[in-house]
Amino acid sequence: MKKAWKIIKYLLYIIIGFLLLDLAVVVFFSVYRPPLQKAGAIVVLGAAINTPALYNRTLDGLKLYEQGYAPVMVLSGGVDYPKSIPEAVYMQNLIIAQWENQNPLPNPPPKGEGTKLPPMLLDENANSTYQNIVNSKALIPKDKSIIIVSDGFHLARAVLMAKREGFGPVYWSSPNPSYYSKGELAYYYAREVLAMIDYIPKFITGR
Repeated sequence: MKKAWKIIKYLLYIIIGFLLLDLAVVVFFSVYRPPLQKAGAIVVLGAAINTPALYNRTLDGLKLYEQGYAPVMVLSGGVDYPKSIPEAVYMQNLIIAQWENQNPLPNPPPKGEGTKLPPMLLDENANSTYQNIVNSKALIPKDKSIIIVSDGFHLARAVLMAKREGFGPVYWSSPNPSYYSKGELAYYYAREVLAMIDYIPKFITGR
């Protein structure tokens, strides 16, 4: 009985250690930001439409475009529920509306090459992070350097998947998460730790 309990105890230590390591990776990517360089595309990952998450991700990607970090935006997100528009179309509509209002962002950059309405490539079929990355890869035929835009807790999975799919260099950005409560952030970080575990086969095999 003592031997069995010792084995169980060691297994619990291993599981807890693995979960803590996983959490550390998620937190690292949410906190650390490599210095941004010009890239081939800005890839904005979808979220549920009409949510602060999708709204702020889109504006963060638009800000990077206006600052001249990439010549094109890739908007990736499919349909949340029947009869809704794809997340990618929502993002496109938001960018056009912001542009037409001529007040898209606070402190807009000086007029120049980065201030025209961005070319937008839409992926309207992605319903997972894996599909976001794979579908975006098909839309970007040449320069595989990208800037991924998503919420901070989501960046580890997205960036690691992008590197696995051959993107590089990969940079990342996220909006200020002030639109989440502390409880919501705790929930999303915990959920992301489990999602990272679920994605281990994809990180290894690419499928």
